[in-house]
Amino acid sequence: MSGTKPEDLSKLQVVCSLFSKTVGNDLYFAQQIKESIEASLSKEQSLLFQPFIFRAKELVSKLENNPAETGIELVEADSEQVPFSMLDLRVNLLDALKQICRFDKGVVVLTGLKEAICPSGRRWSKTRKIEYEEAICYVRTFCQKRSRASSKLSLIIF
Repeated sequence: MSGTKPEDLSKLQVVCSLFSKTVGNDLYFAQQIKESIEASLSKEQSLLFQPFIFRAKELVSKLENNPAETGIELVEADSEQVPFSMLDLRVNLLDALKQICRFDKGVVVLTGLKEAICPSGRRWSKTRKIEYEEAICYVRTFCQKRSRASSKLSLIIF
């Protein structure tokens, strides 16, 4: 898988998390599911992550026996209306965790963190890199502490 884009790996993580019963340990099968989901979307939608997630949720409800045991929430760190802040990120994560707390397995997909910390046209300074790494550590710790111990939570940072 050398030469694979980070976006493709994130989509594979979503597929492996949602279709754990169907896929098992077969990454080739997971790749096929990912490609079939992308093929079912229009060209513009296949480049975006949110339509991919919604189509994957639809497909998992058709393939898996108990679709109600897995929840998936999309958290966007980058917002055009409000500048990035850790407080807003915390609120959005908490809302997502509240939505998936009733499921045995959950997937939280955090998107736009890089763009929120370092907008396009700006350069990655040492301070921004540290802020990005601290934000990732914070998100991991926050999700770990605020999820049920009995549930299996997957965090995907895209």
